Amino acid sequence: MSLACAHLLISCQIAQYGISDDVKDKHRRSDPRLGIPIAVAPTHEKFRPIRESPEERFGFAKTWLSECVASHEHCNADIAKYALPRRLLDISDNNKICLVLTEDNKLPPGIPYVALSYCWGKDGGNLCTYTTNLDEHTTGIPITSLPQTIKDAVAACKLLGQTYLWVDALCIIQDDPDDKNSQIPQMADIYSGALFALSAAGSSSVLEGCPLSPPEMRPLPPKVFDLAYPTDRSSPNGGESTGTVKAVIEQMEHERCRSLPGHWAHETFDQDPKDTLNIIEERGWTFQERFLAKRTLYIGKGEMAWTCASEVQCECRTSGPPTKTSDGDRVFTRRYNISHVSVNKLFANAGMDKTYSYLWGDIASTYSTRLLTQFGDRVAALEGIAVALQRKWPWIYREVDYAFGCWRPFLADLLVWEVSGEPVSAEVDRDLFPSWAWPSCGRPVSFTSWVWYGVDPKMWVQVLDFEVERPEDGGAFGQGKGTITLRAPLIRVTREVIRYDDGIDEVVFTPEDAQLSFMAGAASLDHMDLEDDPSAAGEVVTHLVLLASYPFKLMKRARPLSCALLCVSPVPGRDKEFRRVGMVTVPKADRALWGFHLQRLLSPHVTRFKLL
Repeated sequence: MSLACAHLLISCQIAQYGISDDVKDKHRRSDPRLGIPIAVAPTHEKFRPIRESPEERFGFAKTWLSECVASHEHCNADIAKYALPRRLLDISDNNKICLVLTEDNKLPPGIPYVALSYCWGKDGGNLCTYTTNLDEHTTGIPITSLPQTIKDAVAACKLLGQTYLWVDALCIIQDDPDDKNSQIPQMADIYSGALFALSAAGSSSVLEGCPLSPPEMRPLPPKVFDLAYPTDRSSPNGGESTGTVKAVIEQMEHERCRSLPGHWAHETFDQDPKDTLNIIEERGWTFQERFLAKRTLYIGKGEMAWTCASEVQCECRTSGPPTKTSDGDRVFTRRYNISHVSVNKLFANAGMDKTYSYLWGDIASTYSTRLLTQFGDRVAALEGIAVALQRKWPWIYREVDYAFGCWRPFLADLLVWEVSGEPVSAEVDRDLFPSWAWPSCGRPVSFTSWVWYGVDPKMWVQVLDFEVERPEDGGAFGQGKGTITLRAPLIRVTREVIRYDDGIDEVVFTPEDAQLSFMAGAASLDHMDLEDDPSAAGEVVTHLVLLASYPFKLMKRARPLSCALLCVSPVPGRDKEFRRVGMVTVPKADRALWGFHLQRLLSPHVTRFKLL
């Protein structure tokens, strides 16, 4: 039997265990045809079995919290004074919880409280505070009447020695628009000011609960064994030669904690953000909750985990020196919260004056993949992060410059977005936000950030004016109409529908000006109904707007490698007013141009117009 056959025997074990990826010199892929890595030593040498009793398990969490509060200098460096939430839940009684108006009860500003991060769920069933039951909830809510997730959260907080809990459904009056609109901007205070956030990471609904993981869902220890196999060579004494391979089978991702922050899998350089079981990382509102909190305790499907600005921990791994990269950074210190954001670190090698623009684009694109039950919340659920950035860099991110998930100083960059994937809500109303603003499409977006490729694009668009019109009745938070006045090349186009062998149609837009024919390209359309019938989109698109291109040097000759162009449709009965329909990114032009020559070709098309 060959070594490859030995590998096949090992593969039989994979039904129960997943084999880890290559890490430094610990792993090798002995047979690239099979693609099976054979570990010569366990990757996770610090594995520990998860305890049985809730008291022991929450004891770990209590230790993580107390060590952070007592000794983590970076976690306690934030000396900002955050306003208390308008209401908190007093959970000190064993039979009921009481809604407390913080101002009336004169609670001290620094009173510790826990902020719950959880999924409401699609099927309703949450217990909410309304104007009709506000007095009743102030008197007391029987614990037995709480939805299971909130009930479990109360029990967890008690085991962690906490007295006050903030839950959005109960602490915000859900049928009072004034109360909701005043509290949504306070999310930065609510989550940043909390002692820690408690994340019901494994729960898809408030009715599901967030219990500690049962034995069958917990991580399994690495399995190490020696496998002997005959080789193709004869031994010196004339007998059959044998070899031995050490096999380490690890349920590395163990399907329960795949991207649960704090889990030891991340210390093996696995950065896959997809988590099929702990779905809280898929939901829109929970993005800012995790981002804003100083500390977060996650109750996942398989284990509990912890993140703060200084540490990451989980139940199945003993504490110890963190794994670091060659630069000295923690292996998986992704931006779990705002304390991890460092624009100097992130863009130190860029050498461009677009750091803060690209930072926001990165945040918005990551958030844009998150699911929302109510599409109208798409801007509201990001408001807390916008406020937090205003406080962190007040000279960069100003309140007066922010609307519809965009910042006026960075609009030229924030117009360059493309859609991908399915809608994030069951129903998308594109009229709730301006067509040029990324929230309007209701789908995941990505911003064309040339900075990652070390190039500085030529921006052809100027933002001349930015008008915001809120609904007269106040409306939902973050919604409204917005008009931007631009000066840019506005290029009239013709369309051609190309049908491929598989029956799929694609619309290619070509400038009517033959000298700009190199800018012809297929469109990425913003809305699913247009993608289903691209020829219809072609009928409404009349112009392309050149936003940016690279490379560009005025006195050098170069072939434009990329051009970002908006597809726009005229507003009926309005002169030089358009709506965005999609984006064309021309990957490669067919000829080289002097910079001044390209500028001369575009000059006749540069005009002033509005996007609605």
